[in-house]
Amino acid sequence: MIIILATWILISGVSAQATGKELIETLKFKPESISKASIIREHEQLNDQFHIPDNREGLTQLAYITPWNRHGYELAEKTAHKLTHVSPVWFQAKAFSENGKLDGCKIEGTHEINRDWIEKLREKNENIAIVPRILFDGWSAQEMKNLLMDAKVARHCFEDIANFYSRNQFEGAVVELYMQALISVQSLEVKEFIIESIQDLSRQMKKLHMQVILTVPAPLEWNNQPNNLVTPDDFKKITAVSDFVQIMTYDYRGNKPAGVAPYDWFESCIFYLGGGHKTLAGLNFYGYEFSKGNVEAITADRYLTLLKSEKSKLEFDEKSMEHRVKTSNSIAYFPSLTSLELRINMAHRYDVGIAIWDYGQGLDYFTNLLI
Repeated sequence: MIIILATWILISGVSAQATGKELIETLKFKPESISKASIIREHEQLNDQFHIPDNREGLTQLAYITPWNRHGYELAEKTAHKLTHVSPVWFQAKAFSENGKLDGCKIEGTHEINRDWIEKLREKNENIAIVPRILFDGWSAQEMKNLLMDAKVARHCFEDIANFYSRNQFEGAVVELYMQALISVQSLEVKEFIIESIQDLSRQMKKLHMQVILTVPAPLEWNNQPNNLVTPDDFKKITAVSDFVQIMTYDYRGNKPAGVAPYDWFESCIFYLGGGHKTLAGLNFYGYEFSKGNVEAITADRYLTLLKSEKSKLEFDEKSMEHRVKTSNSIAYFPSLTSLELRINMAHRYDVGIAIWDYGQGLDYFTNLLI
């Protein structure tokens, strides 16, 4: 466990059952310190005030970089010294058929590979792990069933992926297969086969000395009841064959606007699955704007536009533990230094890492909270 500044909950002695007020008292960035003016004035200022170069053992801080958000590339370069893993979202595993029969998969997105950028990251942090994401994309229900249940098809696909990553000298991969398989097949009954496939893919990657990071959906509904998409037993089996497993602890869906990842729900998802050093908590650097029954994802540009409106009002929602901006016709929840510090503190309290989606969509100074 990393020893953090005096602001961290472990040092302060606040229990896991602390009230919101008690948790807020431990923060450097308390809600009242965040204003429209302070965000507009300071959001581009980078510093290392939380960074502890000599005490990072056991720390995992992963950043996703997306090709459609070029600013993420620049921000990753500037803060590479604080990141343990970078996952550019480059590749898709597509179903591959030969003579009308599924025979494995083909890898698309190779044109996105940016070797100059990778070299710059490694120059700034020799220990950084480049772990590009690969998404099992566009598989029909029958194709996915064949992948999960036909050992020959699976072997061809997983060997091709492992060899591709090894040839390109990546340190590993973030693999998005679990939820994609459930979506394709539309049945929870295939979970056993999905887990067996994940085990097979992991073995192929491990043979070539690469890390495997898997993703799973949030395990709880808006009311904190299990959704059975991933159970503690499922999570235990997946964790056993991976280096890390990321829980998608964002995109909360309630019956009314209530934040992107309300604090109690975020914590409950981690606690329900057990936490541990192989767990990564998903941390959103984007927000949602709710207006007239519509919900739209927003990034920093839209958020700053809302803040700069004279009629908008910034306030802290004590229920979700997130800041929100209210206008005459919308409510926008977007991360703040307060909301992120709370969640990063929580992650460390459960001895888990963080995985940020995605790195250039938020305000640059969010990265000042990284250790």
